[in-house]
Amino acid sequence: METRVLHYFLTIARLGTISAAARELHVAQPTLSRQIQQLEEQLDTTLFIRERRRMVLTKAGMAYQIRVQQILIELERANQVAAAINNDSLTGRVGIGCVESTVTKFLIPELAHFHHDYPQVQIELYDAEGETIKERLDRGSLEVGIVSTPISTAKYHTRQLPVVDRWGVAVPTTSPLSRQSTITIDQLATQPVIIPQRSLIHDELNDWLESATSSLVVKGTANLLTNAAYLAQAGVGNLICIEGAPLPPKADLTFIPFSPIHEQKHFLIWRKNAVLSAPAERLITQICDHLDNQ
Repeated sequence: METRVLHYFLTIARLGTISAAARELHVAQPTLSRQIQQLEEQLDTTLFIRERRRMVLTKAGMAYQIRVQQILIELERANQVAAAINNDSLTGRVGIGCVESTVTKFLIPELAHFHHDYPQVQIELYDAEGETIKERLDRGSLEVGIVSTPISTAKYHTRQLPVVDRWGVAVPTTSPLSRQSTITIDQLATQPVIIPQRSLIHDELNDWLESATSSLVVKGTANLLTNAAYLAQAGVGNLICIEGAPLPPKADLTFIPFSPIHEQKHFLIWRKNAVLSAPAERLITQICDHLDNQ
């Protein structure tokens, strides 16, 4: 089976129509239809349900899509490894996932340094919360992750980074709370809040609240902060976040740290027992060398 056909399949699955895929791939519609039909015959299963002009994946098609994506990623990495062996210049791409925090102030100079040394490598930077980054590491769509505590590291190599953020709450500047220099857990427990979606964060918040007189009044959850910040501005709830979170200036929020202080640490992670691309290995080595020399 040619990888070209697999790319055809993935493009149709992503765009949902033969016509849209044909335009993107610059391939005639009858050719695409014939290739997908032959692919289904080879597999002896139906990958798409034809609904009017839409192409909807079956359960088998969805499972096949995930596996094909992983196979093509691994194939590209194998090509990169082979090319690097016979080529003095490093080429290819490296996927890096990073949480929203002041850790970007550490990461960006590292990536700029890496780009200066290896300009032929394409950097794919993916912003997400830690659980999503780990899921993508497990699937192979990312190779390097920058995540924050609390984390479970059984499946990953880790290096702690020299970046620490304080937990607290972002409130509208019009709120009476905005005039406080700190906020206690007891004070927070009486306020409506928007909290991070991560289950590990929920567990940690519950630990902090053990001494509080009441539980949190949760009005919403969020994985990333931009839209949640505007919810906080609109008065839905105060936003529990870290001090280094990139809150949009137009949301007009004030950050107040918790008292006593609760800190969030950051880690560089990559999968154990995984074959990394040459660019990923070189980037990890560069960051670890930098940490060792500090």
